[in-house]
Amino acid sequence: MKKKLISLLACLLVALLLLAGCASHGKTLITAGDEKISVNVFQLYLSRMKGTLAAANYPVNDETFWATYVDLNNQTQNEYFTNQVFEGLRQIAAALVLYDELGLRLDKSEEDAIDAWIDELIEEVGGGSKSQLNSILAAYGANVTVLKDAAIIEAKIAQLKDHLYGENGALISETVKEQFYQDTYYRGQQMLIANYYHDHEKDGDGRMRYYQTDEDGHLKAQIAYDTEKGTATAEQDKNGDTVYRKLADAIAYDTVNGEIAYETVDGLQIKRRDEAGDVIYLTQDGRIAYDTVNGKMTEEVDEHGDAVYKKWIIAYDTKNGAPKYYYDAKGKNKIAYYSPDEMEKRLLVAERIAKDCKGKEALFAEYMKEFSDNLSFNENFAPNGMYFSAGTYTTDTVFYTFSTELAKLEIGDLVILEDPEAGYYILMRTALDTGAWAKEENKRWFGTLPGLVVEYMLQQRTASYLEQVTFDEALKKTVDITMVAANNYY
Repeated sequence: MKKKLISLLACLLVALLLLAGCASHGKTLITAGDEKISVNVFQLYLSRMKGTLAAANYPVNDETFWATYVDLNNQTQNEYFTNQVFEGLRQIAAALVLYDELGLRLDKSEEDAIDAWIDELIEEVGGGSKSQLNSILAAYGANVTVLKDAAIIEAKIAQLKDHLYGENGALISETVKEQFYQDTYYRGQQMLIANYYHDHEKDGDGRMRYYQTDEDGHLKAQIAYDTEKGTATAEQDKNGDTVYRKLADAIAYDTVNGEIAYETVDGLQIKRRDEAGDVIYLTQDGRIAYDTVNGKMTEEVDEHGDAVYKKWIIAYDTKNGAPKYYYDAKGKNKIAYYSPDEMEKRLLVAERIAKDCKGKEALFAEYMKEFSDNLSFNENFAPNGMYFSAGTYTTDTVFYTFSTELAKLEIGDLVILEDPEAGYYILMRTALDTGAWAKEENKRWFGTLPGLVVEYMLQQRTASYLEQVTFDEALKKTVDITMVAANNYY
């Protein structure tokens, strides 16, 4: 269905009608003691929610999205998000009752700061005209006065939080923070089996070729052969250096004289593969077709008693050598992508890891070192794993996907996620480690924890005050999130 933009004219008309009802503050929607919250503040908050959703790539301008049902109670996206914002305002109203009960008042300096902010908006956004700024704010169901009302409410809530719990929760003990962490957070490890690689020079076996380097780390023309782990052969390369080879783990199948083996799985015919993920080739009598020319006979025998042949590959010195990358026009490492067949093999690796590591965190850590294509992320940003609390990431981030999927797992379980742009992520949920939120190396994961603890404790403190909060139900029904524009600015 073709996306349709919400009618700005409709938004403006609604805003004008509501604003006309009770001077420029708007009609009162919520009453809590002496505190009043207008329907236009509600609209302003709805526009902010819509802006947040738009930034997270929700199709907020698509009528079909808002009409979609989100649960078995016949609740649409429109109703769900509208109610979410309204319930948030009810919580704020309850907190304002406590604010008044404690005798708190805003300092004049804070009120002056709000006025200065409004004046700055009038100059920078409205071009010096209050009417011009009001015409812009009308799309969000607001005006300058409503914007100030909302700012005052937010300043009071911030003051209440500092009064009760200290700045950034400084009065909340470590014991309480630890309990909140244990109750609401979960932890996971990840590794990536990528669908791309930095394109580099390859040999005839499709393997990265390594070159010697000088003292400054610059590549020489000579290939870096591993003379300790490789076996010298009679051949020489173009530089006259002796070639060293070693046996690969992969079996040398005779792809010329053999036929691909197939098996039936769930009614589908698929290629049969060995433990390394290589396609198996058979002779006409069903025996494995080994490549006796390009392979080397080992001491092993297969199920038929035939000698097993393994591939010869060049033994590169990966410790003392360096790969030669190809570069794009911008001088960056050129990205290349694995073929579908190669990704099938890489998926087999991911599946094997997920199977082997169930309940084995230490083994998963070893596999990460060996197979992960984004090991540097773990080393630099998640040395002890990733830590999540529900709702802390927007839907347009990979962390949202990680947190959502990890929350579904039991400790010790793993899941494979396919990302079209990256490859296969393997996630493992691991047990929380005590005091992780207080460790410097984990700080990137806990920036929001103090605020979350404060928010939770304030809701607990003001739960009984909700009884003192009333609202105009008829007026509430006249407003929903589709009636305002997405707001990421005010």
